Amino acid sequence: MPGESEGVLSLRLCTPVHEARLGAPEKREVEVTIIRPGRSENGWEYPSEVLKRSLPLWEGATAFCDHPSAVDEGRAGGRSVRDIVGVYVGAHWHEAKHPDGHVPSFRADTGPAPTGEQGVRATLRFYPNAAWLYDLVAAALDDRQAGRPTADIGISADMLVTLAGVGTRQVAEIRKVNSADVVFRPAAGGRFERIVEGLGDRHEAIESIQNKSIQDKKGENVTENAQTKPAGLQTKEAELCTALLEAKLGASKLTELGRQQIRQRFEGQVFAARDLEAAIGEMEALLAEAASATTIRGNGTSRPGPGAVSRMVTPREKVQAALERLFGLEPAAGLGDVPRLSGIREAYLLLTGDREFTGRYCWEDSVLGEASIREANEVTTSVMGDALASVMNKRLVKDYAGQRRWWERICVRVPLRDMKQQSRILLNDFGSLATVAENATYTNLPWGDNKEVYTPAKYGGQVYVTLETIINDDLRAVTSIPKKLAVAANITINEFVSGLFTAGGGVGPTMADANAVFCAAHNNYGTTALGEASLKAGILALWKQTSSAGKRLGLHPRFLLVPPDLLMDAITLTASHLKPGSANNDINVLEGLVEPLPVPNWTDANNWYLMADPAQIECLEIGFLNGREEPELLVQDNPLAGSVFTNDAITFKVRHIYGGAWVDYRGAYGAVVA
Repeated sequence: MPGESEGVLSLRLCTPVHEARLGAPEKREVEVTIIRPGRSENGWEYPSEVLKRSLPLWEGATAFCDHPSAVDEGRAGGRSVRDIVGVYVGAHWHEAKHPDGHVPSFRADTGPAPTGEQGVRATLRFYPNAAWLYDLVAAALDDRQAGRPTADIGISADMLVTLAGVGTRQVAEIRKVNSADVVFRPAAGGRFERIVEGLGDRHEAIESIQNKSIQDKKGENVTENAQTKPAGLQTKEAELCTALLEAKLGASKLTELGRQQIRQRFEGQVFAARDLEAAIGEMEALLAEAASATTIRGNGTSRPGPGAVSRMVTPREKVQAALERLFGLEPAAGLGDVPRLSGIREAYLLLTGDREFTGRYCWEDSVLGEASIREANEVTTSVMGDALASVMNKRLVKDYAGQRRWWERICVRVPLRDMKQQSRILLNDFGSLATVAENATYTNLPWGDNKEVYTPAKYGGQVYVTLETIINDDLRAVTSIPKKLAVAANITINEFVSGLFTAGGGVGPTMADANAVFCAAHNNYGTTALGEASLKAGILALWKQTSSAGKRLGLHPRFLLVPPDLLMDAITLTASHLKPGSANNDINVLEGLVEPLPVPNWTDANNWYLMADPAQIECLEIGFLNGREEPELLVQDNPLAGSVFTNDAITFKVRHIYGGAWVDYRGAYGAVVA
């Protein structure tokens, strides 16, 4: 431990990456300096001899994407294989000398050492799953070399070391190399300093001469042309530009036609490297746009083929998956090995880092870290609320889907674009088609229409998750919220649809023709208790229903809707093979003719109804705003407003928007029994 002689200490050191050299693109290799001698910005001393002895430890070391999060460190076995991006090979000691022959050493007080000085160097070989990261590193190096702003990317070495003595910060031995990870914003200011293309030193010299030429022109504020330059210098620059042109074209993604266009533009001229890069970039973009015009779209996301590897998983996704598992949900594909959380309190601490429970986000202690928050451009104070809202919404939808909605089999469901009054036009029916004689005129078929209307409404409420609930780790209370909301939403919509039958004392609401749904004028009304004779009469009434033109529709009832009190009687009438209550062997003609459908919301023990299949005739319509049939959860987690500020609580609002009405009466029969 620090302060103890020969103590073993775990260090994570972020160092600048020097002399980065890209190999052939198909190999995805980058040569880097992993660690240098001297004092790091974290204050640890690394003697050259110690680093030289550590060379075998760096050979074959693993490279991960980003530092391990709290979720990674809590997983059995440590880091996930999905985060591995490559391996270091060819570890060796690099020791450059100045022209005067002396070997420079790193000095902490003067900042990072110049490119090309001492250090442990190796080749980072990226695996196929990390091709995106290789491209990112290559682009960052290219930007830095061209003088453009670049992302702050570096390498973080994770090691176990032995200290030289009590109270010292000098490393006596590197005992173990855990990994050397590619990270964003390394704490010690590590970054990629220089890029050397895979074509070798000649390409590097070309770039240097070109950039120097540009700088010289800026400093002298003069304009040079072919007439003012010495012939030898002009020829030399032209040769270098020609070599640079071919090198850049060879490394580009252009087609041969695109290369020819660029070659015709720059060949035989003296130009700046950045002008060539800009031209190649414009041509690549132009060709990409032209190719996209012929790309087939609209078929959805394709499945990864055999051997394909998915993208890297972010710390936020890992915690989200662990939180979903906490709520009894199955994690997304590829996230099945996330560790189990002990409770809602642990999830809160991982996401927010708020160990003092102040209600503020502490990125230093959060599993997400500052880099993740900046990358995602998130509002830091809302991370817990967003995570909870996401998982509770999924749990709500799943629990709602598991509820019984008896009305779904008799109603047609439609999406609504707005919450205005909805009009459903019912065209009057045509009669029989007339016979048309040879060379005679077709007769006009008069028609009109009728319409039913309804207006959707909002249903919902609020639920609070208090700070005390999180601190006390009341997991059972929080995880039960979605299911209870699902049950409440299901009861509400079941009652809404059942009310379309029970309105008006059981005869239903008044329709556009000024009659109730079930009435004598509609020829679909009875008053007799459920029995063999009354059921036959109801079925016969539907069979005899006529269109607005007076023609029989031949509607066949499919469902017998009954309150719980009549369910057993309904089953006896419709499922018995022989005639119920009979002492003889007469066949039960009602067997299988209709299907009993109990409606638990009905409290009247005598009324019963028949309904045709909505595929034959649409009688009941239920419309949902934007087609969302499930209720949704919305979160209010702004720390400066609402319950978060006044009550130390996150507010979840459940909302369900729908409406419905009878649009046709002819496929229904109602028996309203006194």
